[in-house]
Amino acid sequence: MSGSVGKARLAVAGSLLAVLLVAALSGFLAGAVAGEKELDVAAGRSLAAVVVVLAMVATAGAWWWTRRRAARFGLSASRYMRVGRRIQRGKVPEDPAELPAAIDIATRQRRVLSRRWVWWLLGAAALLWLANAVAQLFAQNYGYACFSFLLGGLTLINPLSMRRQRRRLGAVEHALHAQGTPGAPSTS
Repeated sequence: MSGSVGKARLAVAGSLLAVLLVAALSGFLAGAVAGEKELDVAAGRSLAAVVVVLAMVATAGAWWWTRRRAARFGLSASRYMRVGRRIQRGKVPEDPAELPAAIDIATRQRRVLSRRWVWWLLGAAALLWLANAVAQLFAQNYGYACFSFLLGGLTLINPLSMRRQRRRLGAVEHALHAQGTPGAPSTS
């Protein structure tokens, strides 16, 4: 059992280091490239440090929140997250101890996916990225224009994935109710 626990901890540590590395690299690139025509390494280092600290605080907060919510259902944080990933893939957990957590996760995901303001926010973000891309094209900054077109396209793809996620979530909720499980405890 300690071998699987060690592998799980190594996977978490690897994921955390990967997030921090990407945060540092993106912060450095944004700070070093933004603004003037020449590369500003000092600004890149400063922004990288700020981004890494923000990423560490956000990761610690998310982990604390997940541990707290998992404890309400008597699960470990990793097991709770595993249940959440299974629900996102459209699968119902087999273990009866995980069913109350699965119902809670499905309910919260349904609430988030049904918010109308998310659609408006994604549309506005895509419009801003695409408008920025056109402005960069007129300014002959082709690298920034390609980057803005890429982010605008990725923002437009997001609603399509939300629709697929809603279908999967509906299938999971139908399967949970077909099993005759009681309603989820109120954990808002």
